Amino acid sequence: MRVRLVDADSKSWFFVDKVPVFTGGQLSFDTRLPAPVHVRCGIVRHDDDRALVISTAPDGVETEGGQRLFRVREDQLDRHTV
Repeated sequence: MRVRLVDADSKSWFFVDKVPVFTGGQLSFDTRLPAPVHVRCGIVRHDDDRALVISTAPDGVETEGGQRLFRVREDQLDRHTV
């Protein structure tokens, strides 16, 4: 599955991995695409008033170019997802 993350600077990053890495089993064959997905991450630091730096390293997820650190807006995080 190929998914896109748009970071706090409006830059698009693309990830490719197995469907369960991004969906946790939440998508089915009749799900309309594009659909929101999740990538488990850890907060590295607060970058400024509007952004956090996160790492997708917990599950070894990285972009097609090998990037694992991203600046995202706090409202992009779902802190209730396990």
